[in-house]
Amino acid sequence: MDRRHDRKRDDHNDSERDHDRNGHGGKHRVRFKPKETPGVICIERHIHDEAVVISGSLTIEYHDAEVNAWIEEELGTAAGEVKERGGIVGQIKAAVTLTSTSIITVMDDRTAVKEPPQKYARIMLAAIMFMVSPKEAENIVRNALVGIRTRIRYKKHNGESRDMTGRE
Repeated sequence: MDRRHDRKRDDHNDSERDHDRNGHGGKHRVRFKPKETPGVICIERHIHDEAVVISGSLTIEYHDAEVNAWIEEELGTAAGEVKERGGIVGQIKAAVTLTSTSIITVMDDRTAVKEPPQKYARIMLAAIMFMVSPKEAENIVRNALVGIRTRIRYKKHNGESRDMTGRE
């Protein structure tokens, strides 16, 4: 096959995947990337030998030092839930990546820099658990991410911290 044909096939495959949130295509398509969409929780699970491995992610539009403390609390709560169900926690880890986009404009002899009002943070979570069902493990990780998201939304809208998870 000639190189141009391969490129066309790749372009065709890419255009089939391009869609907006409503599944519409068109000249001006927007790629919907759930893992990068603020507020969307993405969960993947699989079994490795006897372990249940769960990966989860959440992108948020707000981040400060308090968020890291909330993540730590939610991971501790998740570990407690595994133990309550008679399971064993291999490990639960989270990584937080902060991103921000600045826009720099030069017109004639003027330069302008626009900083975004907020930074985005992507929370990536991985959990290895034993002696719990895959569905239970998935729910435990999802609950941790929901707890983080709920606390962030509350603080963002009300300007104060509060445990909104309903847990004591």
